[in-house]
Amino acid sequence: MLEVKNLTVRYGAFLALADVSLKVEDGQIVSIVGANGAGKTTLINTISGLITPESGEIYLDGQKLTGMKGHEIARIGVVQVPERRKLFPEMTVYENLLVASIHRRAKKERQKNLEEVFSLFPVLRERRDQLAITLSGGEQQMLAIGRGIMALPRILMLDEPSLGLAPILVQQIFQIVQELRKRGLTILLVEQNVKHSLRIADYAYVLETGKAVLEGLGMDVLNDPHTVEAYLGR
Repeated sequence: MLEVKNLTVRYGAFLALADVSLKVEDGQIVSIVGANGAGKTTLINTISGLITPESGEIYLDGQKLTGMKGHEIARIGVVQVPERRKLFPEMTVYENLLVASIHRRAKKERQKNLEEVFSLFPVLRERRDQLAITLSGGEQQMLAIGRGIMALPRILMLDEPSLGLAPILVQQIFQIVQELRKRGLTILLVEQNVKHSLRIADYAYVLETGKAVLEGLGMDVLNDPHTVEAYLGR
């Protein structure tokens, strides 16, 4: 479904991504793991059209995304749930969900997707008239994911969804990611939580200082000696 070919990104003289390639097949969870500063967020921001690469190409089902604007990429179904959620804090839960379905393709499915979000996150139905800023951290993350669903994604890119959450909520977030896949969504998951993200991944890539140093089936990457030594401390 999604293919990234030889992507290179610079911030001035700093090389953020160096010749990175990856594929995400339809219906998969693909995890991108690595330490802070490895280039994970730069990668999905470039896929989203928020950063212009120095070189390389990005395709969705054969359609070239490179050079398209961010809102155009979102409208065709490449939807990002950003790090630290970036909700509209003074808008209600319902308003945050509604604004994500403003474009024509999503608007047609608005009511269906709203029911999908409320079935996945019943607490959001209960809180639909509450301001986003009054929600707990876990509820805000659910709202951010729900907002992504409202945009009618063909591929949903999650940037550090477990960041800043208590351990019990981290487990819940990863269960939600698995449930989204069961419901037919394709997921590109960016995470520092190596163990959890690799356990649920169909396929995975390890980024280090802007380079893809390892790839393979999720459990194979989890058990690779390099991953164990570098990230798991065992």
